[in-house]
Amino acid sequence: MRWLTDENIPRALASALRALGHDVLEAGTCSPGAADPEVLALARSQDRILISFDRDHGDLIFGQGFPPPRAVVYLRLEPPLPEHLQTFAHALAAMGADALDGYFTVVSLHGLRQRPLPETT
Repeated sequence: MRWLTDENIPRALASALRALGHDVLEAGTCSPGAADPEVLALARSQDRILISFDRDHGDLIFGQGFPPPRAVVYLRLEPPLPEHLQTFAHALAAMGADALDGYFTVVSLHGLRQRPLPETT
C-alpha cells in the first residue's frame, strides 16, 4: 500500500510499515510544517492513504468540503506506545487497501469504525 504519514506520526510506525513492504512517504520529511489542507492535497495528488493523529482532517473533509485522498486513517491511540504501533502496522497490512479505500477510518485500542468519504468530482 501507498501511505503518507502526517508529521505527528512516529517514525517507528513509518518504519514498521516499510518493513512490511509498504511504500511510505513521510510528510515531516517531504513537506515539513505543511498545513492540514496541504497534507490532504499531497496524499490526494500522490494517491496515498493518509495516516494521522490529527482529527482536523475529518473536519476539513466532512465539514469544509476539502477533497479527500483515497483514504484517511485517524489514529486515536493515546499515548502511542511502540507496541501499539507495531500491532497497528500489522493489522493494517492484514486489512489491505480494499478495506480502507474510500473511507475515513478511526482506529482506537477498542477497535475501528469507518465512514465513507464524500464523492469528489
